[in-house]
Amino acid sequence: MKYSFIQPRKKAILDTLSSSWLVFIAIVVAILVAFNYFISYKTSFYIKMLENSSQDITKQKQSFESIKNEYKILKMQQELFNDIQSSNMMLKNSIKNLFDLIPDQITLNKVFMEDNRLILYGETPSKNAYNMLLDPPLRSIFSKSQVKFYLKKKGWYNFVSTNKIENR
Repeated sequence: MKYSFIQPRKKAILDTLSSSWLVFIAIVVAILVAFNYFISYKTSFYIKMLENSSQDITKQKQSFESIKNEYKILKMQQELFNDIQSSNMMLKNSIKNLFDLIPDQITLNKVFMEDNRLILYGETPSKNAYNMLLDPPLRSIFSKSQVKFYLKKKGWYNFVSTNKIENR
């Protein structure tokens, strides 16, 4: 028995409106999944980039510290150079002044100079010539001044003059 006047037709599980909605939802889900993969890829890319940047920053800091230490060393070397240069200039002036003090009658054979001591070896025609010409300037410069004379065969004297500046 038939209860219907028309021939039965096959019905689709989903009508066109529902299927279009399901296709739209599937496309949106696919786009969201693709966007999720894109975001996770970019996130990992930026994390790697950040790690590389932090390593570069660490290397730059180490480089900066080494350059800073080299600068300190160069600064100390420059100060040392300036000290040595000024000391050499003072020594040069002191030696020039010392040789200006020596009169023509007295001949120096050897000069030994330290920080606070000066030893002169030389010849003088007489003890009196040394005591009158060279001893007063030396005594005015040094706090202790001693001289020893040795008679030579020709009548001249060899002398060793030891002069010291005492620190107070």
